[in-house]
Amino acid sequence: MKNGTDSASKLILVARSGGFILCVTAFMLAAALAQGNYSNVFAQMMPQNLQLNKAASDNAVDRDTKLISCSTATCLSSALKTAGSGTTIELASGTYKGNFSSDGNGTGSEPITIRSQDPDHPAVLSGYGTSSGYSLRIRGDHWIIRDLQMTNAQKGIILDHADYTLISDVEVYNIGYEGVHFRDSSSYGTIQNSRIHHTGRTSPGFGEGVYVGSAEGGSYNQATHYNTIRNVIIGPHVTAEHIDIKERTIGTLVENCTFYGEGISGINYADSFIDIKGNDAIIRGNVGYQSNNYNMVDAIQLHEIVSGWGIGSQVSHNTLYMDNPTVFLLAGYGNTSAFASQNMRSPAGNMYKGNITVH
Repeated sequence: MKNGTDSASKLILVARSGGFILCVTAFMLAAALAQGNYSNVFAQMMPQNLQLNKAASDNAVDRDTKLISCSTATCLSSALKTAGSGTTIELASGTYKGNFSSDGNGTGSEPITIRSQDPDHPAVLSGYGTSSGYSLRIRGDHWIIRDLQMTNAQKGIILDHADYTLISDVEVYNIGYEGVHFRDSSSYGTIQNSRIHHTGRTSPGFGEGVYVGSAEGGSYNQATHYNTIRNVIIGPHVTAEHIDIKERTIGTLVENCTFYGEGISGINYADSFIDIKGNDAIIRGNVGYQSNNYNMVDAIQLHEIVSGWGIGSQVSHNTLYMDNPTVFLLAGYGNTSAFASQNMRSPAGNMYKGNITVH
């Protein structure tokens, strides 16, 4: 009976370790039991079981390594260099000093994420000063950037050939030039639920809040299409256009944003909330305040920098509080065109100028 009891105990142990092991070795075990040779069988089987458990443990570790927790700039730089699909970089509260960048690519199902561990006390990515560098530069697809602050650099967030990027719940401030730039064909991206203020600290004429595309004659791919700017508070002290939509871009959507005009400089033609030079932009549901800034010429402008561009935009359901009645709500220059509906300005004053179809 002792041998039978031991055999039963060992069978139960193997079954608990993995049912399929028992199935695979059933014939071996039966033969061994018939000969009373228990110990040799279990000596062979138990190392296999332990190896199975070790493999499962290693797989868990591999999954866990996709979460990288950092509390130093060195760790952050290293994590950005090695980030791949599914990586999450989580930053403890504090200031991370440097010019941070990554060329990593995520996927639609496994984006790369960089975020604060505590959104109520966000991590701060700080450059070395407003005359050079950037807070964060991404040159890869499928990123999520959220719950962070960007400051003290020449440029805030730069996206270069970076498609399907989501920027959410960030604050960008004290920047030498532009706050956020969709550049070099970066398309299908979104910035939402964020704040941008105090840009253009070193060069007021280039202190845009959000810059979409690139100017004619530059080295970047201008085909920067179908980006969204949603529920972003821009200003005060954004010294150039709050949103500059460049020529050869298509389908930029600006909705439910709030603009504060205090600080728009008038330098380098920076004299409006939004300047549209691309095609088929949609500008809807936004609110703007001139804030007694008489550098402003129009609330929203259309310009033809390249023939065939600056046309087809739709401007609707925007509310503009313009102190100066001579400022136009929407003004088209050159051979530009747009459609306008259900816009309101207060107090009463100039509404539309140029080839604007009102319906």
